[in-house]
Amino acid sequence: MRRSYLPARALESEAHAFSVGSTGASGVLPRVKTEALNPSLSDNPEAQVARVSVTPLAIADQRVEAWDQCTSTYDVFAEAVTRPFAEDAIQLVRMPRHAQVLDVAAGTGTFAFAAARRGAEVLATDFSPAMIERLGNKCRALAMGNVRTAVMDGQALEIEDESFDVAGSLFGLMFFPDHDRGLRELLRVLRPGGQAVVAVWAAPKRVDLMGLLGEAAMMAMCDVPASSGTPHWAELMDSAPLTQRLRAVGFAHAHTIVVRHMWAFESAEYLAELLPSMTPAYAELVAQMPADQRRAFFAAVADALRRRQGDGPFALTSEGLIAVGTKQR
Repeated sequence: MRRSYLPARALESEAHAFSVGSTGASGVLPRVKTEALNPSLSDNPEAQVARVSVTPLAIADQRVEAWDQCTSTYDVFAEAVTRPFAEDAIQLVRMPRHAQVLDVAAGTGTFAFAAARRGAEVLATDFSPAMIERLGNKCRALAMGNVRTAVMDGQALEIEDESFDVAGSLFGLMFFPDHDRGLRELLRVLRPGGQAVVAVWAAPKRVDLMGLLGEAAMMAMCDVPASSGTPHWAELMDSAPLTQRLRAVGFAHAHTIVVRHMWAFESAEYLAELLPSMTPAYAELVAQMPADQRRAFFAAVADALRRRQGDGPFALTSEGLIAVGTKQR
């Protein structure tokens, strides 16, 4: 059955708040005093007592144009941060010869390219026309003739049933308004015995970037936009519930593994330079700050990195979950 295209889906929130503490308690902090901060970064996330993290806590909008506007910087970020997870994900699924692979919410194509390098025929989809345009340009520049692209909603794929051997969504489906609908679409387009692979971020306390930005915002005395509570994507950030979610929508077998990777860079200022258009969520955070507060925030990001790691090179680690579901034969 062919599905009609629905042009809007949510990838990331524009509402932000600070999530405080290693237990995951969260709330609105209109202003936080610097002396409340513990700047140290423990190697053991469970031992962190006073972590503060910036994390999108609600799906406030579904704006295609928000992703269109951050395409180039997001590409830099994705290559550095999400590509290692894509290489892991492609190793966790069976890839028959000349496999047909679908990448949903592909962004700028880390999973699509990982599959294509293994000889698969890939269809990469995203709801952002600018993302798809950039991905198409990369395909041509890299002579990746086995990657096709299409603007498409991940919750209503314009794809026939049982068309693909593998269907993946890395750090995209987690921001869909309806997670189960996105998972059911992956299941629908898979051939019998095919596999879906879905990557999501772990809890904010296990993603250094979120903690670092929270620390910097505190040091710069930034005002924090109000939040309605638990982030929508938090429903998927634990292994057991994520695995159960795949089974509940109809996968015959499902399992989840935890993966951690490092993002290394030379300059403490480099991260601050990326922030204004790294993702819609962080772009919105920066845009809401007055100019003087924004300058203080950028300086605090660099200072926080130096307090933690000296004069560099610098590294931030991110933990993700990769779930694999297999369709009944």
